[in-house]
Amino acid sequence: MESTISEEAIFNQLYDEIRRTKCMTDGHIERLTEVLGSRFQNAHKATEERHVRKYLFHPSGRVVWIVAGKEGEYQVLPIVNYCSCDDFYFRVISHETFLCYHLIAQKLAEALDKYVLVEKPDEEYESLMKKWRRVKAEERRLSIGEVENVRRVAEAILSEAGELSISQLLEEVKKVGFNLLTTHHLANILVADKGKRFKCKKGVWTLVKSSIATE
Repeated sequence: MESTISEEAIFNQLYDEIRRTKCMTDGHIERLTEVLGSRFQNAHKATEERHVRKYLFHPSGRVVWIVAGKEGEYQVLPIVNYCSCDDFYFRVISHETFLCYHLIAQKLAEALDKYVLVEKPDEEYESLMKKWRRVKAEERRLSIGEVENVRRVAEAILSEAGELSISQLLEEVKKVGFNLLTTHHLANILVADKGKRFKCKKGVWTLVKSSIATE
């Protein structure tokens, strides 16, 4: 947790300088690479290659930020530091990292005015939002009881396996009948667990020790 707090503080300081001066120096690049590693390198590349787009809808004035990533387009909500990518769910929510590279790219692009402005009529808003939403059609809405059953199954599987990637865990969960789940959906369900039974570190899911001890 300490490294995450330090990462956040350093990034915010450098970001404020970049936003204020509208310039990213070699010193900024060196320091951000040191702190954020490949996430900054990917974000810097996305910014320089104009992969960040700001959609402005008229006449409402609604704004949607989109970052074209390696596997698709991701919606970013900079005001709350949210991104629809898998890395956000696997690493950012679990506080393993501060920001995914799509969020970093959006912040840099906006600070440096290196984004593509796309203006659209309000009539196209809903159709574009459906395209960008990460929740797939097959991820049907589960009842509260079904969601909890998924968590119980995942808890039982992890209590025996010890640790699994989200793909491995999904494969096992599907064996008991939850065939419509995807890795993205399953990760959301585990992260939202009020009992905090699950944790993810470097893409590997395990049970919190206290959860195992109380069985």
